[in-house]
Amino acid sequence: MLSRTLLLFAAASFLVGAMATVFDVVLRATTGGNLSGVIELTTLSIGFGALLSIPVCYHQNTHVSARLLSELNPTLFARPLGFFGALFSLLLAALLAVIMTLYAINKWGGPETSPDMQLPMDMLLAITALAFVAALVAAGGRIIVILRGELSDG
Repeated sequence: MLSRTLLLFAAASFLVGAMATVFDVVLRATTGGNLSGVIELTTLSIGFGALLSIPVCYHQNTHVSARLLSELNPTLFARPLGFFGALFSLLLAALLAVIMTLYAINKWGGPETSPDMQLPMDMLLAITALAFVAALVAAGGRIIVILRGELSDG
């Protein structure tokens, strides 16, 4: 259920970015003017959509993988390589969560805002940190599933 909700928010974010871009292009073509903040809105919305997709990919085990060895000899390579991939994903998610959380804590309450839309940076950083913590939890969940033997590979 949570994965579906995150994917709906991600899709809405991508849609907002695409619609803002199209609207800006039409406005430039018809009036010669543009909207201030459209580039920032597009960047933030598409980035947010991608960010929300990370925990879902970990949770559903839908990341990009190369399975050459596990296809050659599945009984020998599939489980160890699946576990190695999940462990590496967990370490990467932990690193990103720690770095972003510490950075968000450091910036919390600061006066910084985004350049065009004047969005508070501390809130944007907190949202990003929470998404990386969700990715960490999802990556940890993949390790548990593999250790239980419910999933043999990625």
